Amino acid sequence: MGIETIIAGLSALVGVVGGIAQANAASAAAASQREANEVQSAQQQVAGAQSRRQRIREERIRRAQIIAASENQGTGASSGQIGAVGALSSNLAGLVGSSLGESKANAAVNRNLQNAANATAQGNTIGAWANVFQTGLNSFNKTVFDQ
Repeated sequence: MGIETIIAGLSALVGVVGGIAQANAASAAAASQREANEVQSAQQQVAGAQSRRQRIREERIRRAQIIAASENQGTGASSGQIGAVGALSSNLAGLVGSSLGESKANAAVNRNLQNAANATAQGNTIGAWANVFQTGLNSFNKTVFDQ
């Protein structure tokens, strides 16, 4: 009876240590996932800002070309020049608006993916602790009631 109790105690201890290690690993995985999502979100924000700046630069160049061409032809402030510049402004506003909308959508996707990863990690942690307690109860049951 003595050796069985020692073996059952060691088995319970191994189960507890394994459960704790599993819970710690789940927490570390969740932290790594959170950091990866933050980095990805930051990259998307930088890319979106760069894209918007590039579009603004291109629009300014086109605007200057249109104004210079109309001034060279003697048609400065004509309806054609004003219409072309207005169209550039409208197109730019639309592109910037869609870029900002895309950035917000990406942020929402990242946030929801992170929430899912957090829930999964929490479930894994709960499962690890449940296994710890189950192992302990099984070992206790075997040593106390199987005499």
